[in-house]
Amino acid sequence: GCSFDEPFTSCGYSQSDNDDLNWDQVNTFIKPTTDPWMPTGSFMLVNTTERIGQKAHLLLPHLKENDTHCIDFNFYVSSKSGSSPGILNVYVKVNNGELGSPVWNISEAPIGIWNRVELAVSTFWPNFYQVVFEVITSGHQGYLAIDDVKVLGHPCTSTPHFLRLQSVEVNAGQFATFHCTANGRTVQGNRLWLQIGKQNDIYVGRSGAGLYDAGVCQSEMVSTPAVRAWLRVT
Repeated sequence: GCSFDEPFTSCGYSQSDNDDLNWDQVNTFIKPTTDPWMPTGSFMLVNTTERIGQKAHLLLPHLKENDTHCIDFNFYVSSKSGSSPGILNVYVKVNNGELGSPVWNISEAPIGIWNRVELAVSTFWPNFYQVVFEVITSGHQGYLAIDDVKVLGHPCTSTPHFLRLQSVEVNAGQFATFHCTANGRTVQGNRLWLQIGKQNDIYVGRSGAGLYDAGVCQSEMVSTPAVRAWLRVT
């Protein structure tokens, strides 16, 4: 994992050239701060103060294995005014293509504590995948930060993975039905969404009592999509 005690480049991370500003690497043990809204420790941070609608992208190394992965990280949101400092998005980009839709985001009111997130990502050889952390600033005084980022080569503890998604060829205007199998545990009643290619998220169903059931996904598609199988739970 990457705890940002060392330069973020030692983890293979990089700043994007196609955004508005860079993430800052901060270590308050080496350079203490008196700012009560700044977290303590070593982490990557975006200062959103007086920056309206600007984007900062942090790129992780490519994933090339034909495997399931768990993206595990902590995030921190604080604001001097109590207003949201911006949006934190996580994308999984395929073959250096477009960002598409975020697989996770947060834009709620700041609470000033670290929170942990697990994201399920499945990769399919020979494609390569890249996790991108994006902040979109609101202009309010505050901070958005991430720390302890881990890319694990096994399923998440709580977030389920689709084990396999069979490719189905679809003509324009027709419907495709996929049999989706997922494993994992969560609270009863969570909603499951499947993201495929550049299409909108597909509502799969609700979780049962602690276990995800196999479901049927149905969506109208214009053409055969490139398979990007990951699960979003709400």
